[in-house]
Amino acid sequence: MQCEVDKEIAILNSISFDNYKITELDSGIKVISEYMPHFRSISLGFWVPTGSRNENKSNSGITHLIEHLIFKGTQKRSYRDIAIEFDVMGAEFNAYTDKENCCIYADFIDEHLGKSIELLFDIICNPLFLPEHIKTEKKVVLEEIKMVDDNPSEIVLNHFYSEVYDGHPLSLPVMGTRKTIAQINKKTITSYFSERFGLGNMVISAAGNIKHEDLIGLIRKNTEGSIIVSNQMTDGRNGLPQNCTGLQKIYNSKTKAAHLCSGGLGCSRSDADRYPLSLLTNALGGTMSSRLFQKVREDEGLAYSIFANNVQYKDTGLVFVYAASSKRNVRKILKLVGNEIDDIRKNGISISELERARENIKGSIVLGVEDISSRMFRLGKTLMFDKKVLTINQILKKIDKVTVGDINMVVDKYLDPSNFSTVILGKNTGGKQ
Repeated sequence: MQCEVDKEIAILNSISFDNYKITELDSGIKVISEYMPHFRSISLGFWVPTGSRNENKSNSGITHLIEHLIFKGTQKRSYRDIAIEFDVMGAEFNAYTDKENCCIYADFIDEHLGKSIELLFDIICNPLFLPEHIKTEKKVVLEEIKMVDDNPSEIVLNHFYSEVYDGHPLSLPVMGTRKTIAQINKKTITSYFSERFGLGNMVISAAGNIKHEDLIGLIRKNTEGSIIVSNQMTDGRNGLPQNCTGLQKIYNSKTKAAHLCSGGLGCSRSDADRYPLSLLTNALGGTMSSRLFQKVREDEGLAYSIFANNVQYKDTGLVFVYAASSKRNVRKILKLVGNEIDDIRKNGISISELERARENIKGSIVLGVEDISSRMFRLGKTLMFDKKVLTINQILKKIDKVTVGDINMVVDKYLDPSNFSTVILGKNTGGKQ
């Protein structure tokens, strides 16, 4: 029996989580790929380092609108042609826009690599931006905004960003607003696209049955004769935001439940505090055994949903607690959250809490790279924003090195209630509770 166990351990230890290669072409395009020959599929992504933080109050939502428009037709393909060509290959294709990036991607059978790359390059490099398409996609985006408006958890988070990052581009919603979408015109779109979507700024990532040299060859083939623009782009900072000062703001809503978000500034992606802070928020409210879940939901039954989280950007971040409950419970929940934070600030977290958080995060990381799409996303985003692409095993080792002392050192830095903003969304939540 022990012999079989030893064999399984040896097999697990021999598995390489990352077998990737990186190349920076003369054009400035950065390419990263992971060869996984036991797959018959490929996940391919084109990453543009621009998002809502690169916008302003007058063109808010333009990156997301362009993400829609690039699928509406090129010099040689209509939007119907694009859809048919992807479908004929049995490919899944999509795109998304975030605060700091836009990604256009496709998953397909390995035999369609050449065709898929050519199609994606055409979509990204040659969009038409016809007036009739702009008009149509504005309607689609407005419908998306309505969907967000029907989701109070997203609304309260948007308000939270607006308060914490007040005056900073990170405060802007990714989709923009009805007003900003309405005033964006073709001239604004083409100007922004030329400035922000240059090929020389892109990262191309891939995972699956794809050899790095084949990918490089196809990229060079599809960019021959192209004018590669690598723009000197503004980074969307407008100065880093400062800590808040105990602000509490209430937004009325027709929702029956009250939704609250409380927190403040966190650390950036490159900060050494990244791993201790992630373990801290996990222990505070990241799992079913965490302090907040046990105290607020299991012991007191005050909320169905409550969690703590932290988000990192290239130069800043957020730490926050979210909860949804009846309006009569909001003050009780905030008091309980405050009590747990006070206890952590005074007494720190226990070794057992650290170990639970450590294994939970490690498990999430490993399970999160069990398919080629998730690997492509991780590699592309990491190469775009981080100075070094760590392997999964290197990340796991960094998590293993975090001590109780490391976590207790970041507690005062990021869990200071006097620097928190609290946003409450609900019907008549401003009244007596």
